[in-house]
Amino acid sequence: MGELRVIGRSPIVMVGDIVEGDLKLTWRKGNADEIDVAENIFKEYIKKGWLAIGEGSGKKKQIFTFNPDLEKITLTPLFMGG
Repeated sequence: MGELRVIGRSPIVMVGDIVEGDLKLTWRKGNADEIDVAENIFKEYIKKGWLAIGEGSGKKKQIFTFNPDLEKITLTPLFMGG
């Protein structure tokens, strides 16, 4: 089973902002409908410039394309500040 987590729902977050409104959904391997929903959400946020971190086999790395074989994908907005 895979999991997609979107941290916050705002595309721009400044240092000190409260990040609210997490979205979490899961998909079962082999369930095309669930995978399509997760992939569409992933593409929507990537297109907006969000950062995606994929987790699998105990390793984390930045990803740029949806992979339903990953255990977990976390999407987070870029933090701006100075």
